[in-house]
Amino acid sequence: MSVLSDVHEGDIVSSYIKKQKNYDIAVIGGGIAGISAALSAARLGKKVVLAESSYILGGLATSGLVTIYLPLCDGLGRQVSFGIAEELLKLSISYGSEGDYPSAWLNSDECNVSVRKNSRYLTRFNPHVFAILCEKLLLENGVEIIFGAKISELKKNSDRDTVLSVSLLTNTDAYEIIADSFIDCTGDASVFYLFGAETVLPEHKNADAAWYYEVKEGEFKLKQIGNCSYIYSTSEYHGISGLDSEENTLEVISSHARIIDDFLKNGKVSQNHAIATLPTIPQIRMSRMIKGVCRINKNDDKKYVQSSVGMFSSWLEKGPVFELPIESLYCSSIKNLCTAGRSISVEGDDMWDITRVIPVCAVSGEAAGVLAAVSSDFKIADLKGIQNILTGRGVKLHLSDITNF
Repeated sequence: MSVLSDVHEGDIVSSYIKKQKNYDIAVIGGGIAGISAALSAARLGKKVVLAESSYILGGLATSGLVTIYLPLCDGLGRQVSFGIAEELLKLSISYGSEGDYPSAWLNSDECNVSVRKNSRYLTRFNPHVFAILCEKLLLENGVEIIFGAKISELKKNSDRDTVLSVSLLTNTDAYEIIADSFIDCTGDASVFYLFGAETVLPEHKNADAAWYYEVKEGEFKLKQIGNCSYIYSTSEYHGISGLDSEENTLEVISSHARIIDDFLKNGKVSQNHAIATLPTIPQIRMSRMIKGVCRINKNDDKKYVQSSVGMFSSWLEKGPVFELPIESLYCSSIKNLCTAGRSISVEGDDMWDITRVIPVCAVSGEAAGVLAAVSSDFKIADLKGIQNILTGRGVKLHLSDITNF
């Protein structure tokens, strides 16, 4: 152990003792991507830690109240996302859904293409139940969780191409996390940025959202104030970048004001009328991503990708299907750091808007977990071995693999 700081000010002495902890894989960020990555790697027998800055798993899906598990299908009757992406969808509604229960996909007596063409494989879930179930699932699979952990420092090797450790601060402790491989699931490529890797910012700012849950006359309802995507913005829309703490603070304060104004339109507080849940993080969808070896773009729709490690559809429209190249999960300058979720490498905000959602976070998270488990130099990882692990789990890698259509 080493002393992180030792500050003397008059009679006050404060110090943090940095505790070194060793793992095979360290996942930074506990949203859907981080959950999927940690679970994926742990199932390959790796010693995995997941560090999350808040005290609840799920990120935007739970703390941000974006409680819509968007489609695992293409809207034409074909399921394209499998594996952990489907497992987590089923987990989210294992004790009941808040709406849009995908009976055409989950009930055997309704499992036919003609019915599925008219019903996308999506659902609505309760954020708190889902978060607790995800936590339970990770613990059952041997993942160590550190809540309240924020990155304070990163160490590189002498060649400046490998992450040696990341330091985390909690309210009471400091950790130096040493691992063979690291997965950045922060949502804004924070680990890559701290390393000094090239990153990309969106062309548009984030929509001004203020979602919350209201109870009214016995009904528990998600109220969606504002938009979830920049493409729905109005002429009055200003938006935020998501990378400025002062701006984020003002956005949260503004969203609270909008929420209370909306709530009071339906009457004052009573036993039958209350604000049930507020978002506890800014509802920011796009902030910063890596510039990977490969960048996915909209022209890749239905394109065969030899290095695919999964597939995903577009939640915005029916039809498009994309194969996920493993090279979109890492950059050329760092051997043992990859990403999953909202910061995978894509081209343009339109594609970013497609890839930032829950199913893609889960698909990319599972792939990143396998990648980190089989190699600590991602550019020379055994692609075929990775693909075999994924297909062995039931993941479909190519559109041509789907035979039930």
